[in-house]
Amino acid sequence: MIIGLYFGSFNPIHNGHINISREILKKTEINNIWMVLSPKSPTKTSLLDKNIRCKLMDMALNGEDNISISKIEFDMPQPNYTYKTLNKLKKEFPDQEFKIIMGQDNYDNINSWKEYQYIKSNYEIIVYPRDEKNNKSKFPKIFNISSSLIRNNIRNNININGLVPKVIEKEIYDNNYYFK
Repeated sequence: MIIGLYFGSFNPIHNGHINISREILKKTEINNIWMVLSPKSPTKTSLLDKNIRCKLMDMALNGEDNISISKIEFDMPQPNYTYKTLNKLKKEFPDQEFKIIMGQDNYDNINSWKEYQYIKSNYEIIVYPRDEKNNKSKFPKIFNISSSLIRNNIRNNININGLVPKVIEKEIYDNNYYFK
């Protein structure tokens, strides 16, 4: 079994996350994707509560085959560093093969991560493009959506229809998430 680890704060989860996961499942040997929800990223300052983000992810992924949420970082020291999570996963799931999924923008900055050489030496990284002009991958579709775009749209009263699943859009507006 090959598991793709898609790390992120998912603040909020959006259609890009979901569609990228679907494409990776179709076009690679990965059998399952675990979206590793980071409660506290070393680079993010303002995050919606981890349990609310997890609830939104659960709603968005309802009915998705082979895509699930991993809360492995919830009981780890914060901020969460990828290499520590990988070590914990390897210890808890010794029979699984893990590959990392990340956007080109994150991959371009990986040398600033803690223990990045360990990560690059021990794990295959599947990189998906973030813009059309730099797309040299096997993923022809570009899902140019970001969580920060969604949060900014909400704060500026710009419609987010089509950027997130309908159920997430409703939940965000019903509960006034990301308005401040």
